Amino acid sequence: MKKLLIFVLFLPLLINAQDEDSVKVYLLNQIEIRSQKIALPDNVLPIDKDNLGTVINHKGFNLIRKGVFFAQDIYSDGFKRDDINVIVDGERYHSACPNRMDSPLTRVNPMDMESVELVKSTSGNQCGLAGKVEFIRATPVQQLRIKGSITALAAATSGIDAGFSIEKMGQRFSFRYAEGLPYSDADSKKFTDLYSYRDNYKYRLGEVSYYGNSSNWKYGASIAYNENISFPYLQMDERFNRVANGFVSYDENKLYFNYTSHLMDNTLRQSMMFMETDAKNLTIGLVGKTYDFFYRNWKADNQIRAMGMTITNNLIPEINNIGFSLLHEENAGSVNYSGRFGFSYFNINERESVNFYKQYVEEAKPSTAFFTFSFNTSYTTLIQNVVGFGLMAEINSEAPQTEALFISVKKPMLNPDWSGNPNLSQPLKAGLRSSILYDKFSLELFANYVWDYVSLTRLTTIKPVMTYKNIDAYFAGFNLGYESLYFDSELNYTYAQNTTEETPLAEIQPLNLKNTIKLPQVMGLNLYIRHTYNNAQTRIDENLGETTTPAYNKFDAGVTYSFSELTLNIEAENLTNAKYYQHLSYLRNPFASGMRVYEPGTTLRINLRYGM
Repeated sequence: MKKLLIFVLFLPLLINAQDEDSVKVYLLNQIEIRSQKIALPDNVLPIDKDNLGTVINHKGFNLIRKGVFFAQDIYSDGFKRDDINVIVDGERYHSACPNRMDSPLTRVNPMDMESVELVKSTSGNQCGLAGKVEFIRATPVQQLRIKGSITALAAATSGIDAGFSIEKMGQRFSFRYAEGLPYSDADSKKFTDLYSYRDNYKYRLGEVSYYGNSSNWKYGASIAYNENISFPYLQMDERFNRVANGFVSYDENKLYFNYTSHLMDNTLRQSMMFMETDAKNLTIGLVGKTYDFFYRNWKADNQIRAMGMTITNNLIPEINNIGFSLLHEENAGSVNYSGRFGFSYFNINERESVNFYKQYVEEAKPSTAFFTFSFNTSYTTLIQNVVGFGLMAEINSEAPQTEALFISVKKPMLNPDWSGNPNLSQPLKAGLRSSILYDKFSLELFANYVWDYVSLTRLTTIKPVMTYKNIDAYFAGFNLGYESLYFDSELNYTYAQNTTEETPLAEIQPLNLKNTIKLPQVMGLNLYIRHTYNNAQTRIDENLGETTTPAYNKFDAGVTYSFSELTLNIEAENLTNAKYYQHLSYLRNPFASGMRVYEPGTTLRINLRYGM
């Protein structure tokens, strides 16, 4: 153990050096990957919710597809879910669904966004255990500006996605509507053929937003709805999701709220059992450059009916969560320092849930509190004006995920119950990260050791139960990249180990290689061809029922043509119609189906946009 700790703490790691193009900026002193002035969409691919991967899949960041269309979650260098906070312009968006059907990424309206910031360090405000992803809204302009985009999906995926915005005198109105059908796999099999759906139900999305800007004041509001989003990875689907939000800010201080009403059930499936969860979440926050305060109220009621039996669950007993943090940063030339200190308090209203936890956890209490902190230092330099080099060290601790503390699910017959653990300790992470940049090459190495990392465990009592426990774990790996005018390449790998039980850590993406050929412009046409290789993942946690995933190859191609304010983009994904599934798609949530869900077959995407 001592040798391992010495290895983790002193492995020479390198942080991202500075490099800029039209898509992204890598900043040395913040260990951040910034997507600068992304034109939504960028010069090759539209950044629709279904296509966020074209922006986010860089330097170890990735998306976990959980359902059709825009149902995706975030992953970075082995960390996932609440380890990485997703922030929209300083606003925290918490999932109402315990299964994260409404991942915070679904809050992103591409008509409103200007840039996205991918942060792996914990030096900044509002970071989680492993960093954050923050989308920044574009500020409305004074002159008249009209933007529009329409995307049509064909072949294995059928759908349409249209958006429109108009702005003038610092005010903007945006509208978006999308609908479509669940995709088919490479064998042309639909969800009805593969996952026992009654029909291929059409999904819908609608969004309306307003954003105003006057002097130092900014203000806005939006409403959005989704319905019939199929989630074959789970035993239920999102029947509807309603989100309302509003904000007002002066200078760098913002007051905001967002409210989500979410309903999921299994009535789209062929099943002898009925399941339904009705969840609601309210978040109110006040945030500035050096401080962050939020209040969260979360509740989810669940009902299961089977064989004349009805089970009612306080799936998420009404939880009040209050959190705040203060941030201080110092810049001393090539060395940066930052410190963040905070507090997080949880209290549940339905005290009867405590009796449920006590079946599996001794001395469970209805409230708990955690002191959170982060200390970060980084050094950057330029060697002989040729090589950029940097090194970052940090230590931080965050509160456990809310559902890991307080979820409670009784299931019928011999299906395992699901119990939170209010006695969890908070994770403590020590990390080193470094990178080197030479000409068109970049190499990032990282190692993180986490004490009391929160992990699932299966208990065998009178009835089996899935609950949470603290373990020690380490994550180590690299992100190697090459970027040039006509060719890009990226290789990512993470090795993660549960050192408490000496087993592989669950849900870790295997080695991934991505090569992109960008052909010279011909008659105004920009063409690209991309090959993606995912290696097999054989390092799995068999104790949690995780299974291996075979390797796969995928080819995509696209062409873009621009004329004045109009841009036409045509993209073909999975050109060879490969049949594959991703390792990260296997989710062990309270209502996981345990199925391997295949990705779409060959899909054609046609996008026409104006003013973007």
